[in-house]
Amino acid sequence: MIIGFVTLPRTLATGITLPCEMLQAASQLARARHRSGPTPVFRVLTQDGLGEQVAGGLHLRAQGRWTDLKVCDHIVVPPLWGNPLPMLNRYPDLIAELAQAVRQGIPVVATGTGVCLLAESGILDQRVATTHWYYFSRFAQRYPDVLLRPRQSITWDRDIYCAGSVNALTDLVLYFIRTWYDEDIMGVIERHFSHEVSRTLSQPYYRLGGLQHDDEDIVAAQAWLLERLDQPFSLTELSRVVGLTPRTLSRRFVQATGESPKQYWLQLRLLRAEEMLRETNLSIQEISSLLGFSDPSYFIRLFRQRAGITPNDYRRVTRAKQFSVHSRSGAGS
Repeated sequence: MIIGFVTLPRTLATGITLPCEMLQAASQLARARHRSGPTPVFRVLTQDGLGEQVAGGLHLRAQGRWTDLKVCDHIVVPPLWGNPLPMLNRYPDLIAELAQAVRQGIPVVATGTGVCLLAESGILDQRVATTHWYYFSRFAQRYPDVLLRPRQSITWDRDIYCAGSVNALTDLVLYFIRTWYDEDIMGVIERHFSHEVSRTLSQPYYRLGGLQHDDEDIVAAQAWLLERLDQPFSLTELSRVVGLTPRTLSRRFVQATGESPKQYWLQLRLLRAEEMLRETNLSIQEISSLLGFSDPSYFIRLFRQRAGITPNDYRRVTRAKQFSVHSRSGAGS
């Protein structure tokens, strides 16, 4: 499986290196566990095929040219540092190559301001998309025919995936890992990269309905649930807030996210628990209480079902990783 990374002078290298590291780790883990799944082959593609100095001064060696996009199985367009307009004016040939790849049916993932490279050709017209929050207004003015979704950090429309930031791109890569390999491998990669990606519940998660739907009522329902993780679940109240009958809400929620509203709400609470275990010193009982669990043992059982380890083990693993990183970084200072 060839994954081509579009590379320009102001490309943010994180938009290349982080997906590569996560996917390579997933592939190696799948082989070690005798699981099926593709072996990714990464290609940095530049204008001349020689290499490019990207944002931050890092020089990336190329494995091909932009004209090789048509032979890729997947294309990744990383974010650009600063105002993307100069890049749009300077590289019309790249914009044309990307548009042709989309017309060929090659899936494309674009992040942040990199989404502008797709929008410039018109290939995003009448498609759902998102971009970095700082450029929402300018993006909407320049591309009025794109169905911009500022409230969503990840969108999908006919094989074009857009992520508003590198953190959102990470969620998207986890989605691909689960799709190409399995849930267990995704969980391992998620835990190992948890501190590098600094995930936060302020963003919709790919497995919690943030990826492949454009139902604004369900987005509102998701946001409402996110703000009330410590309160009892009420389908009646949720239905009243979004203006749908309980039956219609439940049906559309499952269609959009693959989970019932209550299942989704429960998963949000467990994700918040992971965040609190990583970032605070609160006891297990305190965390379970803050998240509305009256019985800590029930909370522990649910957490283990989802994460594969107990809350205490999860905290120990993630804290040990964090401390070892800090120790290494401080050793030479």
